[in-house]
Amino acid sequence: MSGGRPLPLRLRFLAGGAGGLLLLALPLLSVLRLAPVRGASMEPTLQAGQWLFYEALPAWLLDARRGDLVVFRSPMSPGHHYVKRVVGLAGDELRFEASRLLVNGLPQRLPEGAVPDGLTLSTRVPQGHFYAIGDHGSVSYDSRRFGAVACTQLIGRVLWPLP
Repeated sequence: MSGGRPLPLRLRFLAGGAGGLLLLALPLLSVLRLAPVRGASMEPTLQAGQWLFYEALPAWLLDARRGDLVVFRSPMSPGHHYVKRVVGLAGDELRFEASRLLVNGLPQRLPEGAVPDGLTLSTRVPQGHFYAIGDHGSVSYDSRRFGAVACTQLIGRVLWPLP
């Protein structure tokens, strides 16, 4: 209806300034999740009992990159979620040997202990999948045991751990 009375100053402020920011922030707040770290598989990067924030987005919106810490549904235990480090993307050739990881022939920087002594493994990551490992390789149950993970199992990317 045109020609009506102008909005009071407070309502104009809410509609334009802070209110507009709040409306923009609500979708962002709805994708942030807080979760506890359970177990030692990501030590020394994440410690058991520590809390972390992750962004929960539909898998098709997530663009996992090598080195990202991600949350995904366990391919072996329905209802369980894992936090691991992405080390391989679709088409990558991975080779674990001599306590290091080579991706497409290039050595990767990983936390000490991520590749246990004596592990020898070669694999290619299939299309539509990623390869994720824990930073504490000798105790982590990860892609080295259950294989590449379908991208549709991605839940989110870790934004930051809390002390």
